[in-house]
Amino acid sequence: MSRMFSITLWVAILLSTPALFLSLATFIFVDGISVLVNIVFAVLYLVVIVFLLSRTPLWPRFKGSGSKKGGGFAWAASSLLWGAFVGFGIVMLFAGPVMDLTDKLGWDFVAMSFTGAYPEEIAKALGVAIILLSFRQLNRPWHGFITGALVGLGFEVNENLLYGATGAIMDPNADLDGVLMMWQYRTMLGPLIHTLLTGFAGYGIALAFFRARKTVAWRWGVAIGWTLIAFALHFSWNLMWENVIGSYVTIIVVSVVMYGLAIYIIWSNWAEARDDSSYAFVPGIITNTKDLSLLDAPIPVGTEVPEPRIPQQIEEPKAEN
Repeated sequence: MSRMFSITLWVAILLSTPALFLSLATFIFVDGISVLVNIVFAVLYLVVIVFLLSRTPLWPRFKGSGSKKGGGFAWAASSLLWGAFVGFGIVMLFAGPVMDLTDKLGWDFVAMSFTGAYPEEIAKALGVAIILLSFRQLNRPWHGFITGALVGLGFEVNENLLYGATGAIMDPNADLDGVLMMWQYRTMLGPLIHTLLTGFAGYGIALAFFRARKTVAWRWGVAIGWTLIAFALHFSWNLMWENVIGSYVTIIVVSVVMYGLAIYIIWSNWAEARDDSSYAFVPGIITNTKDLSLLDAPIPVGTEVPEPRIPQQIEEPKAEN
């Protein structure tokens, strides 16, 4: 953990608060009932996913005598806020110029792919890296997956809110119909897409940070590789096919790969995370043996704890007469 990363994290979140007002501004044109339904759906979506993730052994442990009170809440909140506002703000800065470039080049087929996958996955992955370096309790590869999932979830919920408001405005019959249609589309077709894609990138970044005895080339390769997987899946998902068959095939292929990878990561790390008995948290650098008492490492099951050895007093030899 570096103080610099923690400061950068919270300053970025503070500077991104205008994105909140931009999101709320869309509600001005929507009737009150539709706004309420939109917010209720967003809160339920957020709470259910966070609850399910927190029930897995992959969820980081913030409890212990050395851990700061509220550290777990700060980590989860910063992850969600980065995705919802910082990531959203970065995308708003870069998506426009990229869209103009694709329009000038006539790249209609990949226009939405570049404006979506390019800034979004990079912005979210950047947040995951900063967050992993801001909290000492994050020190396992699966912590990167969960952190990335929360960052992606924050982005996804904010995006769903905006889509819901847009659907309300565009629906010719009623605002509520537009909200319901958009939420049905966003939750039934490709659910958790941002949550899982950022989880993939976070998993690769955490592997690079926390795996021992690996070369620098391996660390760069695994971090970039998993981020490119997230980028490629998002890029493919946004392709603008002119025929329905192409769209359906893309959706099926991307879904199989995406959900398959998610199952693989969870399954391959579940047992190790559940049985992890070497987890330790130290609030600072250990400089003497007294600081070892700060360790919060549980004793592995079946391990015998040796009794403390009491040093015996050594008698000085008697002088001979």
